Amino acid sequence: MIDSSRLSQYFGFMPSFSIRTKLLIAIFLACSIAVTAALSFVHFQFRYTYLEFVRQQETEHLQQLRAALMAYYAKHGSWDNLKKDRRQWFLLQRSMREQAEADSTDLPPAPSINRLTQFDVRRRTVLLDVNHQVIQGIQLKDPPDLEYKLEWNQQLVGYLGLYQRTGFSESSEDAKFLEKQNKTLFIIALMTLLGSILVAFLLARQLVRPIQRLRHSTSELADGNYATRIAEVGGDELGLLSSDFNQLAQRLQHNEQARQQWIQDIAHELRTPLSILRGEIEAIQDGINQADESTIHSLHQEALHLQRLVEDLYTLSMSDSGALTYHKTAVDLIKVLEESLNQFEYSFAEAGLSLEQQLPTEPQILIQADEQRLQQLFHNLLKNTLRYTDAPGKLIVAVQLQEPFAAIRFTDTAPGVPDEALPHLFERLFRVENSRNRLTGGSGIGLSICHNIVEAHGGSIQAMHSPLGGLQILIKLPLKNLMKKTNRG
Repeated sequence: MIDSSRLSQYFGFMPSFSIRTKLLIAIFLACSIAVTAALSFVHFQFRYTYLEFVRQQETEHLQQLRAALMAYYAKHGSWDNLKKDRRQWFLLQRSMREQAEADSTDLPPAPSINRLTQFDVRRRTVLLDVNHQVIQGIQLKDPPDLEYKLEWNQQLVGYLGLYQRTGFSESSEDAKFLEKQNKTLFIIALMTLLGSILVAFLLARQLVRPIQRLRHSTSELADGNYATRIAEVGGDELGLLSSDFNQLAQRLQHNEQARQQWIQDIAHELRTPLSILRGEIEAIQDGINQADESTIHSLHQEALHLQRLVEDLYTLSMSDSGALTYHKTAVDLIKVLEESLNQFEYSFAEAGLSLEQQLPTEPQILIQADEQRLQQLFHNLLKNTLRYTDAPGKLIVAVQLQEPFAAIRFTDTAPGVPDEALPHLFERLFRVENSRNRLTGGSGIGLSICHNIVEAHGGSIQAMHSPLGGLQILIKLPLKNLMKKTNRG
């Protein structure tokens, strides 16, 4: 019965081994098992095949002896002389063997199995009369394994039998021959195992080398060195792991840079309104300014700006972490967009901007979306135009069907955005110099929130130059599968 405590003690030490040692042990054990199994199979197969070969030789010997006995019987007419003189029995077998060797002189010299086992075959050969009484040889209790009838002139005159061997005795020539073969097989197996140790060592070292590089690079990554990379060699699992590690390191490096920039931008955004509030309050404390309605209004505006900034930061962080809840239903895109545009008509008119709608003739364009987040998306884009478009100006909102998407375009007039700034508009806290500044009230977060909302709906958002001289925002949202289409112009 297997001792479980010993097994647990044995396997308890395994984790302390290095991967190289484990691989070396595993490969060596696999080679040892394979060599042992192959050696055992070859040993037993060779022994069985050799035994069959010996039996075949003995059968041929028996057939040759049968022919010699029939010649003897034809000459003497009976077995009487052979039965009385045991020496003739042996001479008969010897002359038969010499005749067989003389007949095969044209063949290449080879060790004769008959010569090696001659005495043993004689001992197991028996000549019987028609009554199965022994003429020559030793008859055992059991009948012979092989038995040939001896007939002369179509008359039965006796039987020739042979007790086949079941194995090899230790003192026989066959056993010595098999022992030599076993020694040869053992030497071959030993050399194979020694070679497998060398191959296992080299293979384990080669396999562990990229793992060691990965471990070293992982330690550097854990220490904050996000610029570390691993050479990608091969297309196997280790090569794919190295590729994944490099992608992880690149992502961490990018996130670390974004985190540092994020902290710097937040500090910058919060520093400005806080500095103004502190300056205003200290001026009142020093008696430079009076706590009149104008001063309090200025403080209130800065407090509101600070509150909007904090709320935008909170909304963006919730959107980045996926904590914003989305309750998606079948929403009519045209209806939600028209409601948002109607809410901003007065604000646009007051800012000296015209608002033009170019909507399709379809009564409904259904998409799977969260109506509240969709309104938040449109409001942020409309506020962006209000903040950064010069008066008099214009905003054109157009919707087109580009199956399987609905394309929404917000196109405004000057000022435009430099080419180098277009790819960065949806980055958090990014603002274009000389056009997006504090005086307009923008924090550089609204477009980042828009980007996250569109992505959450499986769509895309893109910024490009407007043909009107300003900025154009293109949004593509996937249509609902069961969208209703009627009266398409």
